[in-house]
Amino acid sequence: MKLPTFREARGAVGRWRRRLRRRVLEPVLVGHGTFRETVLNALAARGHLVYCRLGDAAFYVDPSDRAVGTQLMWRGHWQREEIERAIALLVQAGRLPAGAAFVDAGANIGTQTVYAMQSGHFARAVAFEPEPRNAALLRMNLAANGLTERVVVVEKAVGERAGAAMLHLHPRNKGHHTIGAPPSYDGVEQIEVAVVRLDTALADAGVAADAIGLVWIDVEGHEPEAIRGLGALLERAVPLALEYTPERLSREVSREFLALLRRHYQTLHNLSAPHDTKQPIEALATIRDAADVLIY
Repeated sequence: MKLPTFREARGAVGRWRRRLRRRVLEPVLVGHGTFRETVLNALAARGHLVYCRLGDAAFYVDPSDRAVGTQLMWRGHWQREEIERAIALLVQAGRLPAGAAFVDAGANIGTQTVYAMQSGHFARAVAFEPEPRNAALLRMNLAANGLTERVVVVEKAVGERAGAAMLHLHPRNKGHHTIGAPPSYDGVEQIEVAVVRLDTALADAGVAADAIGLVWIDVEGHEPEAIRGLGALLERAVPLALEYTPERLSREVSREFLALLRRHYQTLHNLSAPHDTKQPIEALATIRDAADVLIY
């Protein structure tokens, strides 16, 4: 039996020590939220980003983001199943034209735009994101996925009226910045952002009404205002996927919002439900918890 050389023995001990450290320390540092957040906050404080190569998609994320960033880093996706289900349902219903345009209102760092464009069902996209740091990551992520030439980025919020609004910034959830009430008790930062109507902005981007395949809206409780900003596009019943959060809406706003949708849409799919079923639009009134829904 040949004895290992000193170099081979030293290498074997080094590999054993690294495996031992990983087995002992990784469950503590990575498995415990407090330690994990300390490490990620230290990276963020130094201005670092984390690059996530996730199969067919790649994203730069802010390591201090406790929502989208955390999900991408540790789970490898962010609501990808929901958008893929929405696209499949529209194809099945014959509601997704060839060469369609995807519209992402509240695009954050671009996950849904990237997923939509990689589905092969959209020729171009328009992504709206008013927060400057998110918008910078959005542009980086489009470049990382080779989509810069096919996506127009509009660094503005969407609403019923063009103008300006105060955007309250969440200190930990970078996708939870809101217009209106502050999203957290300890958040104090706010910025003024420009607001545009979706119908006007899409016309300015050269997107024809009959080319719109899906409008994805996730604007943290500002969905009724964003949808009213579609104007005449509602008459065409352009397919909408939105984050519906009834607890954020007053009774009056909820009633008016549901009446608006009932005038233009017939079909509802709850994308957050484990077993999706086709329902009439009136079923939206029965949803009590936050859910991603598709209507057409």
